[in-house]
Amino acid sequence: MNLIYVILLFFVSHIYLEKGKLPQKLEELKLRYILLGSLGAIIVAIVVGIILHIASFLVMTVTVCAASLIAYKYRSKFDEMERGKSV
Repeated sequence: MNLIYVILLFFVSHIYLEKGKLPQKLEELKLRYILLGSLGAIIVAIVVGIILHIASFLVMTVTVCAASLIAYKYRSKFDEMERGKSV
């Protein structure tokens, strides 16, 4: 059941990002800050999950969402590089 949830969450988050629904603040943020923020969010999810006794579910959700955001940012940077823009 968890695997199905993670796969569906991954697809939904990718579709959401590809439709351009990312807030402008996150769109302008540099990739290194996205990486650090994702790491921080996962650590916070671990701590909160342990306190609330839902660690595995919460950490899976935050990790998949963060991975989708990181993949989207990498893909957008490579698209800019292919078009000849300075990154």
